[in-house]
Amino acid sequence: MYRKVTLLMLLAATTHLCIAQNIRQSKIWNPANDQASAVNGQGWHTGLKNYYDRFPAKAATSVRTDVWKLSRNSAGLYLRFKSDAPGMIVRYGTSGSIQMPNMAATGVSGLDLYAKGADGHWVWAAGKYTYGDTIVCRFTNLKTADHSVPEYTLYLPLYNSVNWMEIIVPEQSTLTPIPASVQKPIVVYGTSIAQGASASRPGLAWTSILGRKLDRPVVNLGFSGNGQLEKEVCELLSEIDASLYVLDCLPNLTRPEYTNEEIINRVEATVAHLQLKRPGVPILLTEHDGHMDDGLNPNARKAYERVNFALNTAFAKLKEKGVKQVYLLSKAAINQDIESTVDGTHPNDIGMMHYAEAYEKAIRKIK
Repeated sequence: MYRKVTLLMLLAATTHLCIAQNIRQSKIWNPANDQASAVNGQGWHTGLKNYYDRFPAKAATSVRTDVWKLSRNSAGLYLRFKSDAPGMIVRYGTSGSIQMPNMAATGVSGLDLYAKGADGHWVWAAGKYTYGDTIVCRFTNLKTADHSVPEYTLYLPLYNSVNWMEIIVPEQSTLTPIPASVQKPIVVYGTSIAQGASASRPGLAWTSILGRKLDRPVVNLGFSGNGQLEKEVCELLSEIDASLYVLDCLPNLTRPEYTNEEIINRVEATVAHLQLKRPGVPILLTEHDGHMDDGLNPNARKAYERVNFALNTAFAKLKEKGVKQVYLLSKAAINQDIESTVDGTHPNDIGMMHYAEAYEKAIRKIK
């Protein structure tokens, strides 16, 4: 599981790891080398092209190219392990842009380390980054107040693809990987908002916040600009033995070619397919949360009002047919405001918290 390596400048730069500027021996954990998958938030643990992909390799020939490329971003994926190390270094390689115009590098390409102590409360660790062909993130002064050995959750980048990763701790420290959870996950199919735009760091994507709030695994299948309730994606969704499906695709269905009739048909077809393949599993439909500049932009207001009307029409038709276990999360319940986005559409950290709180309330009523 581990290998010992000689580390010179890399570990010497982190004094809190008690490594002076000389040759030292350290433990390195490469999760991809474990026999049992350590990646949480994945709907598939076998048949992958890359260890940190969100879709199995077979999807490359069934979904659109844009969806396949986005599925290789590690949004919503995380590793869990226990360690008594006073500090650690994470090195990893990526294959995408470090940052985006509306999203910081810490969210696009960064990591996020949380710990749960013996009392069950979450605490957070700040990391210091060096960006390059290899990204390095250093965590120091890691010590819980009760001196327990914490259980860590390490969230992976939201908008970049991780090719490889190593977690490094001092040789005298322990590092015990925790296998991926076997609990049935909440599966989220959505847009850039679900993928994580524009959280400042991965742990603040609403799917990540929700997972911590509910203490349940969440599979993030958000695809920036490409959450369109497509048949090929829905067929993949139904392969996951989910506890709940969330369909939050309306922000990508506002273009004119997606008429009200087309949206209604896609909603009904998706619900029918999921219920056929996974009978009894609840499905939560989500309204478009709106454009926060709608006070000055009537076209934006008309766009989300139209698709929300179509969704509510589809929801009413499903209820009239006697379809069970289908629920609706409203724009009002999400409760976004003029302070909660970076560009009128994509939530900032405040907006992500609004989303997570709304979903938590809705899901606790369902399950």
